[in-house]
Amino acid sequence: MKNPKYKLSNAILFLLFFTNFLIAQSDFEKVENFKNRYKQIENSIKDADGLDDCFSIENEIIKLKGDFAGDIQLLDNSLYPLNFNSSINNLVAALETRRGDFSQISDLQEEVIGLKDRITLLDRQNVTLLEKIKDLEDLHNKDAAAIQSLQRLTDQLRSNLRKKDEIVVGIIDSLLAEFVSHPFVLNDAERLSFDKKIEYNNLFYNIDRTISDNIEFIKVSQLRADDLSDLKEKYNRFSKTWKQIGPKLTEMYLNRADRTASLERIDAKFSQWNYEINTQIWRNINSLFKEKNIKLSAYENGKEFTDRVTGFIEDEIKNIGIKKAAESENIYYTFSDTLWFGQIQPNWVPILIEHKMLEESQKDTIESRIANWKAQVITEELSVWVYILGIVVLIIIVLGLSSIFRKKN
Repeated sequence: MKNPKYKLSNAILFLLFFTNFLIAQSDFEKVENFKNRYKQIENSIKDADGLDDCFSIENEIIKLKGDFAGDIQLLDNSLYPLNFNSSINNLVAALETRRGDFSQISDLQEEVIGLKDRITLLDRQNVTLLEKIKDLEDLHNKDAAAIQSLQRLTDQLRSNLRKKDEIVVGIIDSLLAEFVSHPFVLNDAERLSFDKKIEYNNLFYNIDRTISDNIEFIKVSQLRADDLSDLKEKYNRFSKTWKQIGPKLTEMYLNRADRTASLERIDAKFSQWNYEINTQIWRNINSLFKEKNIKLSAYENGKEFTDRVTGFIEDEIKNIGIKKAAESENIYYTFSDTLWFGQIQPNWVPILIEHKMLEESQKDTIESRIANWKAQVITEELSVWVYILGIVVLIIIVLGLSSIFRKKN
């Protein structure tokens, strides 16, 4: 039979073990309860829709802090690397950031309403101007009044586009500045804040519409070299800004199919805009050749342009002596003096080189071919004059000899 003292000690040990077990289980439940409530508040901050929600969440944080004030040591030991106070401080900081977002958004809404009104007005005016310009462009016989009206409408449309560009680029610059101030990965609250601002500004639509209007302006307008140079510079500025913020937005909306599609559409629009400007520049240059009945095969870039021009020159050099001398000379002087050195080189080549559509070496290649062509034409021209001079000298000699012979007789 077991000793009663032995039984008593076992009972005490069991009681102590069971008590410790209950305490440990209670501590575990307290820690888990704190973590769950912390997570719920954290999610509530992310999902808050306005300042009223923020006030409710603030009360939840105060209640959480009060409910667990007696378990600070337990939580300090269980929340590593955080502790009780740092956890509460994190919630307070996140809530203040969210509250600040709503204050900014409230201010932003007032600003955006004004911007939206201006953009809407400009869009309506631009549609009307484009329609009027198209109607005037379709007139085959334009009188002085129609031409003057066309120029006035084009200038007004250009001014409107510039104003809208400034508004949209200003919005992008504002967002870009905020992105730059957040060089690291955005947290969920910051992502939501940026998304709200993008939505309030209707950013993607406004960028898409602005580019489309600029493309349409290029298509319907008669543009000079300086006009196209300005448009190219505008494109480069706008494109540079977009390239700074576009990748950040792509990363931000990696899991948003609708936003990703909008970003891809804008990238495609920028490519189309650049293509339309370049095409118009090459088309204007080619029209100069056509006006002088010089036919070149199609070209869309600096290499093709250089190949077509040098190919034409080489063909003309080969035809020296086959064509009539006067015809070869006329083609050379028209191409060299009237077109290249008279119009293309001073007006268009600087634009092509500045915007990397033509390399300096390609210009030098063309001009060296022109110099070679000139040498060939002048040689042929001199040969003709030498031939004529020889005939004249021969005639003079014959006449002189005939005169002497008659005198002797």
